[in-house]
Amino acid sequence: MRAYVPRSIRQLRQLLKGMPIGMLTTQTAEGRSHSRPMLVHDVDDGGWLWFVTDRHSRKACELGENPHATVTFQSKKGDRYVSVQGTAVVVRDDVKLREVWNPTMRAWFPRGRRAAEIVLIAVRVSHAEYWLVPRTRGSRVIRMLKAIVTGTRQEAGRHGILDLYPLPA
Repeated sequence: MRAYVPRSIRQLRQLLKGMPIGMLTTQTAEGRSHSRPMLVHDVDDGGWLWFVTDRHSRKACELGENPHATVTFQSKKGDRYVSVQGTAVVVRDDVKLREVWNPTMRAWFPRGRRAAEIVLIAVRVSHAEYWLVPRTRGSRVIRMLKAIVTGTRQEAGRHGILDLYPLPA
């Protein structure tokens, strides 16, 4: 029997399908944003995004100081944009690491998955915002012309918000 997965998490997975690289943004001790591309290894049934990194990396240190994280995604065709916010933890979980491990990771971790420096970053997504725009230039031009003719504002596409685990106020 399969475990129940909330609708918002199923929607998040669908939105992120085909977008394995996200820009993980953390905050420095001085309050500046710092972003870097990261491969998402899993979006689990609980709505957590999983990344692999080195325990001594700048991002792991920044998340130790401030666990708030944002991850942004863009589809290859430029028709989907997703921004997720959440709380991150840096963990050593051998079971999860075995699940997400890929032999190509040896390029970063030559000693393999048992290397002491490997940790996982798990981001518990609290909120996701997305934008879906028409794929073809023709459909975008038609929408723009329609807006000009009717005197209404042209919407570039569809915008939505998913609240997975809203943060307390």
